[in-house]
This record gives sequence, C-alpha cells and structure tokens, in this order.
Amino acid sequence: MHDPTEVDGRDARPPRSSGLTLVGLLVGAVMVTMVVGQLTDPGPPPHPPSSTVGGTASDLATAQEPPKPIGVESIRECPVHLGGLVLGDHLRIPGSALERWDCDALNGPWSVVIRATGGHFGVHSAVVTFPVDLVGSGVPSTRPEGGVWNPGSQKLIWPLGSSHAQIVGDLGQATLENLAARVTTAGREPHFSALAGFAAAAAAAIPYRSLVMHEMRYSTDDLGKAGKRGGGLIYTGVTSGASFETLAFESHAKPAGLVRGKPAVFSDVPSGDGALAWESAPGEVTYIGTEGMDIPAGMATPADAIKILRSLADKGRVLTPGQWETKDRVRVAAP
Repeated sequence: MHDPTEVDGRDARPPRSSGLTLVGLLVGAVMVTMVVGQLTDPGPPPHPPSSTVGGTASDLATAQEPPKPIGVESIRECPVHLGGLVLGDHLRIPGSALERWDCDALNGPWSVVIRATGGHFGVHSAVVTFPVDLVGSGVPSTRPEGGVWNPGSQKLIWPLGSSHAQIVGDLGQATLENLAARVTTAGREPHFSALAGFAAAAAAAIPYRSLVMHEMRYSTDDLGKAGKRGGGLIYTGVTSGASFETLAFESHAKPAGLVRGKPAVFSDVPSGDGALAWESAPGEVTYIGTEGMDIPAGMATPADAIKILRSLADKGRVLTPGQWETKDRVRVAAP
C-alpha cells in the first residue's frame, strides 16, 4: 500500500511500514503462491532454525517449517508469537496463507499508543511515533514550538531531540498539542507523561512497523453467499506494531460496533476497499477486509460491507500461535 509523504493537506509519515505495502503484498502473494506450488520441491528436507533478534530459535514454535518461496535465501524471525483468523469451512476452503517478517522494525521508529478514558483501538486515542522525517509543509503550530499541523491526516509533527516526532489521532488539534507537549525521548524511544484523562496503553514503547503479519486470503466465490460481493479477495490478518492504527486515524476510520466481542473500526486500510480492524489482544491487531471487488454502483454501502465482514469474522476460527505454525504458508521477508 502506498501513501504519499506530505503535510500540506495530505500526509507526512515515518519510514514505510509493513502496513504501507500491504496492498501490493496481498496481490503479489497470490502470484508467489502459484509459483511456489509449481516450482518448490514437494518433499524438501527440514530447514535449519532461522536466526532471531532478541532471542534464540527455541523461542519460536518447533514445528517443521514449510518450503520457503523461490528466491528467498533466508528469513530472520523475531520472538513474536501470533495466531491467525481463518474463515468458512477451513477444511474444505483452506485459503492461502502468508507470513511476512520484518525484524528490522526493532531498529525503530518507536511508538506510544495513548488512550483517552473509554477509548479503544482507533477511537478517542492517539499514536506518538519517533523519530520521523518532516516532509512538506502545513499549518504552523506553536505548541510544541516549531510544530506543523495537518488537518487532513489528523497529524502533528514537531521537533524533538535530534529529529522530529509525530502524533496522530481523532482527538482534535488542541488535545493532540497538549499530549505532544508531554512527550519526551530516552534512548531514541518516545515516552508519555501521564495527563488527566489519558494514559499510555503499554508500559514501554513498541515498534512502529509490524514485526510479523499472518494473513489469509480467500476467493469471494469460495466463501459462499456471505462472501459474494463481486469478484476479488477477502483477507484476514493478525499483526503487531502501531502502524496499522496510525493509518486508520489518517484515513478517518469510523466506529463499527463489536467484532468477536471487541470494539472495531471500519476504514479503507489496508486495501482501499474497506476493512474492519480491532485490538484482539494488547499490542495485537486483527483485521478483515476486501480487495479487488467488482461491485455495481449503488449495490453496496459501508454498512453492507461492515455487516458482511463482521458476519464472516464472527463465524471464523481463531488460530493459536502453535496452530498457525502447522499451516502450509508462504513466508516472505520485508523488502
């Protein structure tokens, strides 16, 4: 997925996240899956353990790895354990599984998620990220000094330390300025000092980019009546990091009720066709969306999409990290 990096009415964001390239990845993964099915040796010997960052190979599941995609020599894996979300009859409709690793996300930038009292993922909240680049121009902001406000993307960027920081959220310019004034850095990570009515969602900063994504893709025809919204794909994903919520704020995500018992938002992130996303566990985001749909004009509304996607998600099956490790899947590294 692409987003321009500008502040003058559009956008200015930190280094490209895994969330930013998800559209291209989803389409490309289908092609990769076809190539792998044709070219990969049907009976390869087990691969040696992958190298890790911040841990050892024993930190990861011990299940034998499936074949790696053609042309991928090695994939670094981090000690991050995520499951997945499968749809429909997973025995009759296995779908196509993709696993993407980006352990370099541990090098930064870093984020702090701030929740207002009663806030949740994508609603009454904000995400602080440091360091970021200042690109383009916007409306000057005097608090913090030297800040630039972009009303289109609900984002404030200001000088901090030897670089810049950004805060994005649905709380309005004045509140975001007040929150930004309480952000400091230590060891190139942002820290938020408590403010009445607001609190950091986690005790420590988290990577901005996603360390790993676990995705499933299904043909709409395969999913039966609930999935028939025109030709294309319905996908699910489980990921980490703060980039997804940042993009949801920038695209003005809207509350979408409960999905699997969690408050969700609906936005055009990551594919542009519409997706539901919710915080399935602390620091973990699950999403379900569509891509490449051919829907006749006037035949579908956001409310229709939310209803269909919620129904599919609620009837889906959550995989534990161990269950995900047993799936045949395409494994790719971040570019």
